[in-house]
Amino acid sequence: MRSFATLFAFFLTLVGPTAAPSLAGESVLDAVRERGYVRCSIGNRLVGDTRIGEDGYEGFFPEFCKVVALAVFGDRNAVQMSPTLIRAGLKSIADGEVDIYVSNVTWTFSRDISLHLTPAAVLYYDGQGFMSHRGTFDGPLADVPRATVCVSRATTTIGNLQDFVQRHGLDWEILPFESSQGRNDAFLSRRCDLLTTDRFALATMRTSALDDPGNYVLHDEVISKEPLVAYVATRDMRWANIVRWSIFATILAEEKGITRSNVEAFLDSPDPEVRRLLGVDEMESSNDAGLATDWARNVIAGAGNYGEIFDRYLGPGSQMKIERGLNRLWSDGGLMISPPFR
Repeated sequence: MRSFATLFAFFLTLVGPTAAPSLAGESVLDAVRERGYVRCSIGNRLVGDTRIGEDGYEGFFPEFCKVVALAVFGDRNAVQMSPTLIRAGLKSIADGEVDIYVSNVTWTFSRDISLHLTPAAVLYYDGQGFMSHRGTFDGPLADVPRATVCVSRATTTIGNLQDFVQRHGLDWEILPFESSQGRNDAFLSRRCDLLTTDRFALATMRTSALDDPGNYVLHDEVISKEPLVAYVATRDMRWANIVRWSIFATILAEEKGITRSNVEAFLDSPDPEVRRLLGVDEMESSNDAGLATDWARNVIAGAGNYGEIFDRYLGPGSQMKIERGLNRLWSDGGLMISPPFR
């Protein structure tokens, strides 16, 4: 097994000093433009094929930091990314220390209300699942009366697990851990029968962090809804909308068949929404947002559409080989949809 701790330590060597929060009342967009880059906090776990590339962090979630940089600067590298624990990452948004928090973090009522955060958009629809050592269980887990489960302590995961156990009247022992590394190590050393967290994270762990993935079973049970979002602070909704619509641009581009390689060909499209999206026809709201008329064209040319991003980091073009599932376009039976660009 390759060590999460070793890779995380390497990540930290690439992160520069944390900049001070923006002054109260200062526009986030103005502060971003003045410093010349977007500050983006990402999760500290290797989730979704996240890795270090030639230009820094790469992966599904880091790519959406670059999407925002493309919208604002037309430069996918105008971003500083720092790995943080979920609690620290959410607090860094609330405190104004970073501009976006993008990770496998779930949209919840308490995070919106108590931390004064707002989800810019859902990046991935997930659900909490279970992994076991092969040969441990047969059949539905709800029929297993006794088991020991490793789980992270200060997350929505432990609450979902407790609800599942109570709902099915199970006599399961829950072993909570402060860190995901401690939780994973306990499971791998067989201190518990099951490991539970988001299925996305489980698939990542089995595919990229274990030398013998065939010895582990990802069970079919999904016990929660986990919409994973890009979080921003509520104090500047213009910035929130810039992040939100930058992500929506990648979704609409996939719906319209626009890709990194053919975006220029669509400049002659007769489709009014395509023409507005690509800045061929003026959309007044782009000026109101403080963005160039071709901001979405820069996003698509630099990052691709949502489907391209998914395939590159999670799907056929990655080691993950995850099915799109709920993350298909709405027109293909999934949940991914962009509101109208008009």
